[in-house]
Amino acid sequence: MATQPVNVLELGKTPSATVLKLSWPTILEQIAFTVLNFSDTAMVGVLGAACTAAVGITAPVLWLVNGIIAAVSVGFSVQVAQDVGAGEMDRASSVIRQAFVFSLLSGALLTVVCLLLSPTLPALMGAEDEVLPLARQYFGVVCFSFFFNCLETVMAATLRCMGNTRTPMTANTIAIFLNILLNWLLIFPPLTLHLGEKAIVIPRANMGPAGAALGTVLSIAAATILILIPLVRGKGELKLNLSGKFSFDLPVLGRAAFLGIPVALERITMSLGQAVYLRIVSTMGTTAVAAHHLAVQAESLSYLPSFGFSVAATTLVGQSVGASQPERGLNFGRIAANMGLICMSVTGVLLFVLSAPIISLFTRDAAVIALGGSLLRVVAFAQPGEAWAEIYTGALRGAGDSRWPFYINLVGVWGIRVLLAVIFVFGFGLGLQWVWVAMLADLTFRGIVCRRRFLRQSWYR
Repeated sequence: MATQPVNVLELGKTPSATVLKLSWPTILEQIAFTVLNFSDTAMVGVLGAACTAAVGITAPVLWLVNGIIAAVSVGFSVQVAQDVGAGEMDRASSVIRQAFVFSLLSGALLTVVCLLLSPTLPALMGAEDEVLPLARQYFGVVCFSFFFNCLETVMAATLRCMGNTRTPMTANTIAIFLNILLNWLLIFPPLTLHLGEKAIVIPRANMGPAGAALGTVLSIAAATILILIPLVRGKGELKLNLSGKFSFDLPVLGRAAFLGIPVALERITMSLGQAVYLRIVSTMGTTAVAAHHLAVQAESLSYLPSFGFSVAATTLVGQSVGASQPERGLNFGRIAANMGLICMSVTGVLLFVLSAPIISLFTRDAAVIALGGSLLRVVAFAQPGEAWAEIYTGALRGAGDSRWPFYINLVGVWGIRVLLAVIFVFGFGLGLQWVWVAMLADLTFRGIVCRRRFLRQSWYR
């Protein structure tokens, strides 16, 4: 997994080939993440709807934390992409080192703050009495993953913006399958195997949802190590240099703040909206919360192509802007979005046709399967809009325009998704499916507006 930073604008024979070469490792990585999400949810789901709800009830908080981490990663990685495009390798090396130290401090702070809040957060999120103790145990353990997650996410993002998408793919894929093994050992009670007259007992921890959280912590820690080793030992022009005196460079931090704060505000806005959104769902009971959580997990199928093409768009647009070639960046962004649109339209068809079988992978509860399947059939129609929203947002961030995605998300999440959900549920007394119709409207709106913003090229002027 040697680090090979490179200007990737000429990576392929054609712009489309360049986009594909950058996208496919990240798409494979997302497939592995989907396997992880499916296995995590399915393993916990075997224990019943209460355990599934315990994991799902704190999901908006995890989204918020991941949003803050994403802001840090955007703030530094986009600078790396633009510096590589401009040929300023010394400055890119300085940004990488500062990203490492800043992510260490940020991860530690997030872990401490969330640990202090862990006893009260599940109750604030509306967990019912049977769910509350399980949710507290789960969140209290998963908080320790934030330190490693911040470091791993930020350094992996810098690698991708240097054109190295294979190292993050390899590291995260190994860690994901490690997590599946750890889940099997930590979630369930001891297993007795009978081989003829002999009985072999496999010791397992029987920790329930908390075991899934511990497996997450350990696997992310492993991914962090695998990401850092090639960065520190890299033989290429860029690597993470930990020797010598260190001090933050104020212009780098200022640029990181300019790029990252809108992303943080965007994710905070979205996470708070998701929290209110989930609070609306929680008024419908444990079955609704479980079905909602499982459908969200199943919908992650659609993220497989979009995230990969979004990473490619960020890298290629960022390096094009650094090289003062905005028209080239515009072309790369458009190609990535069109490829993602085609792929996600296919996943939308799969979500619609296989809705019930997909949900049944996670639970045996017939009511949850029926309700969750109906939700997937609704969100299947949102996949084209979601593709444009995700990929054009990545392209805008690569160009240094991280403010407009925040504005667009603010209107979409609060002005459309939350508002319509409140009207549908409390105004008209409609069911959970209509809460997801509100999500469909939000994603479609964001996709259209993000596309228009990028194609107008206001980000370069």
